[in-house]
Amino acid sequence: MAEIVLSAFLSVLFEKLASATLKSIASYKGIDAEMKKWHRLLNQIQGVLADASQKEITNQSVKRWLNDLQHLAYDIDDVLDDLATEAMHREFTHKSEPITSKVRKLIPVPLCCINYSRTHDKLDDITAKLQDLVEEKTSLGLSVKEETRPKDINRRLQTSMVHAI
Repeated sequence: MAEIVLSAFLSVLFEKLASATLKSIASYKGIDAEMKKWHRLLNQIQGVLADASQKEITNQSVKRWLNDLQHLAYDIDDVLDDLATEAMHREFTHKSEPITSKVRKLIPVPLCCINYSRTHDKLDDITAKLQDLVEEKTSLGLSVKEETRPKDINRRLQTSMVHAI
């Protein structure tokens, strides 16, 4: 059951990672390589979800791994939402440049640098956790499983298709 929820949630993350808005802000902030790495690592993890779903029933370590993955997926989603919000804010302030230039003069420079550093620390932390999960999947014996349907279901589908034509 966890596999279905996580797989759907990872699909949402893949959509967000592929969005033009996120790519634009990631490029602007110089974190586009990090976003590509997240995509690659999440792809590796998504491949073993079916196997993990089967093994979590009998293996507590796999169950914990799936739980850690779920929490990390929520953290990734939060970061991607923050970046999307920042992109929209940037677009809005770009359109109203004369007003915002006055406001920017009031913001102290160190505050901007602290926020920038905090964002990079968060990105680095998520990347490290993703890499740990990828490494741990191997030690847990998780592998890519193809979804297979029982033969009689395939036969029924083929028979239904023939009658439909």
